[in-house]
Amino acid sequence: MEPQLTNHGQQRWLQTSKVPIHNQDGEIIGILGSYEDITERIEAQQKLDQQQKTLRAILDNAPIWILMTDVNGKVQFVNNTLCENLGIPESRFLEVEQYHQLFPEKEAANLHKSDANCWENNLPCHSEETFTFIDTKQHNLKLIKVKIKDDDNEVIGLISLGLDITESKQAEQKLQESEAKFRQIACHEELLNHLANQIRNSLDLDTILNTTVHQVRTILKIDRCHFIWHRFAGSTNLDETNNNYLDSWEVVNESKGENFPSLLGKYTIEQVGSWALRFLQLEIIRIDDISLVDDRKMQHFMVALGIISFVSIPIQTQSGKIGVLVCTHHTSVRTWDDSEVKLLKGVTDQLAIAIDQAELYNQSREVAFQARAQAQELSDALKKLQQAQAQLIQTEKMSSLGQMVAGIAHEINNPINFIFGNIIHVSQYTEDLLSLIHLYQQNYPDPPTVIQEEIEAIELDFLIEDLPKILNSIKVGANRIAEIVLSLRNFSRLDESEVKSVDIHEGIESTLLILQNKLKHKLQEKAIQIIKDYDDLPKVECYVSQINQVFMNIISNAIDALAEKRSQKFNSTGINQNSDIPENLPTITISTKVISSQEVRIIIADNGMGMTETVRNKIFDPFFTTKPIGSGTGLGLSISYQIIVEKHQGRLDCTSIAGQGTKFIIEIPIRQIIKQITEL
Repeated sequence: MEPQLTNHGQQRWLQTSKVPIHNQDGEIIGILGSYEDITERIEAQQKLDQQQKTLRAILDNAPIWILMTDVNGKVQFVNNTLCENLGIPESRFLEVEQYHQLFPEKEAANLHKSDANCWENNLPCHSEETFTFIDTKQHNLKLIKVKIKDDDNEVIGLISLGLDITESKQAEQKLQESEAKFRQIACHEELLNHLANQIRNSLDLDTILNTTVHQVRTILKIDRCHFIWHRFAGSTNLDETNNNYLDSWEVVNESKGENFPSLLGKYTIEQVGSWALRFLQLEIIRIDDISLVDDRKMQHFMVALGIISFVSIPIQTQSGKIGVLVCTHHTSVRTWDDSEVKLLKGVTDQLAIAIDQAELYNQSREVAFQARAQAQELSDALKKLQQAQAQLIQTEKMSSLGQMVAGIAHEINNPINFIFGNIIHVSQYTEDLLSLIHLYQQNYPDPPTVIQEEIEAIELDFLIEDLPKILNSIKVGANRIAEIVLSLRNFSRLDESEVKSVDIHEGIESTLLILQNKLKHKLQEKAIQIIKDYDDLPKVECYVSQINQVFMNIISNAIDALAEKRSQKFNSTGINQNSDIPENLPTITISTKVISSQEVRIIIADNGMGMTETVRNKIFDPFFTTKPIGSGTGLGLSISYQIIVEKHQGRLDCTSIAGQGTKFIIEIPIRQIIKQITEL
């Protein structure tokens, strides 16, 4: 059988049959031959061979495992991806009878189990298995197994598809760890803010320290927490006559379990040992097990006090005094977590501010007693002191809020960057796969019955149409989260303490985003409408974080002012059930306008209950508030007035009518104010 050329130059395949012809004497007198044109059969076979090669190339290069077994579990087909991953040649797969001849015992047992499960069910079986690759590393694969049927609908074996999901599981684990870390940070921030509010509500030093040690022991669930002051004896630390240290450490406040003796009192530096110097150097000391400490003198001192584990966080006040917050455990070894030490560091930071406030307050009282005869000067000094205290408290609150917002933005930004970094590749891979399917449909419009049934089962046309939409939806959602993160970062602006040219509208929008939870509809409360009337403002040079603080204070007050209106019950038509007169929904209106080449105006108005003229005249006074005790400090509007009027040489006015609402008018210079501040 050889190809022949026709008169027209075409190649044809002929199958010949030749038989010799004999005469009566047995001699060959001729040959009888026949020819059959089998060109179509040969070309069909060549085309089929090429299709098989193409299909094999596709299967071998597919980034998944493909394994086919017969009804007895013997491997009939395995693709190149699986062989390369495991480092086992295809010939080895085809010559063995069972899995245990190829895989470790545990892996083989899992494969047998999943095969048995698939034989018992008519639906595809899903499982997740772990395999050791040729790189000796453990890889997680997601397996799908389904029965294979011939044209007579008889089951002839199983086909297994495996996808390596190791990287995605690792990414998922990292994301879970990041979420857990963020939840821990949020929990610690909540505890820290709660403690900070408690210790900052008092200006009495003993109350502050007692509250701190009690709350820290409760939060960390430890045996004891105490606060120690360094007592300086004089200019010389060493008494040369008896070689003793004159300085001492005094435990002034403690919180402990009922069964533990008190440690209140003074301890000499000689008793404490060489670690006393580390305290004075403001070094954080963390000991999980005192028995492992090399300093025998310090070890003996701690054991004598019954202490097994301890951590100490030193602080230094503005007056130069050094104190130490110490947490100890007596009943068992306590391993101090980094997050706990970080929390304690945050507590001592707040404690230092509270102590400074208390010292400042005590100093102000002494000044007041000494200057009683100078009434006017005393009044001015107290006013400045109140403003300084108000600024300190409010600035710290905004700093904590900014740090928390920046931390949230940073933690959200990490997984979003992961999504953005992969969505482009996923989209491209999807387009490539869909193009390949389309090309295959064009060149092989009549696939085998098995493939046609699978196409119908998975609704391929709908999948091709819907998959790009899903990817686009993911991209849109990721963009929205990125916009929210950007708004959070714009609001925090922790690194922008200097004058900047900024878009005022960005600050307003960031503030509204932070307060979104207080604006939206809640149980028995209507949502607050936000009406914006923005002018085309130029960029304004200002202290960004302070201007954002003003927006936060005024809008928060507006939300509080709308509390009564939000709780009023309306029927479905929006009309008060107790009146025939339509009522306005709770609304905050924010408008901006350029009033001259030098100034811009921002108006924030609400339709709440308003205020009387008497109240309106006092709203900018420090510590004046109409809110219940514990709900407000009376500092927000006072600080806002200082920021706008004194810091930015602007104007902050308020108009209000009882029962009709309140309007705050802010006017700040665009550029001239910066020159004045610079000259100062």
